[in-house]
Amino acid sequence: RVDSIAHPSASLGACDLMPRKFIVGGNWKCNPKTIKEANQLLKEWKKSLSMVDKSQVEVVISPPALWMFSLRESLEALGMSVSAQNVSKTGAGAFTGEWTAEN
Repeated sequence: RVDSIAHPSASLGACDLMPRKFIVGGNWKCNPKTIKEANQLLKEWKKSLSMVDKSQVEVVISPPALWMFSLRESLEALGMSVSAQNVSKTGAGAFTGEWTAEN
């Protein structure tokens, strides 16, 4: 089922509807801990991503910034987008949207 939203330019009398695409994002923070583990995770995802209807869902992954360029091509080959996250001024821990410079 595709949800619809009213087009912003629609008049009050006639609402044009456009399909809505869902976005699922994954912020890796400090997990996986190594680039080797990250590449292994991508291999595992490749096995199950055939079940995802990419016309209905956009998948966005935020790996640690140091790995963005190394992983970008592999993530895009799987049909995922890549985004960045900022650096925490603290060590490892549960800090939403941040990774530690200690790794």
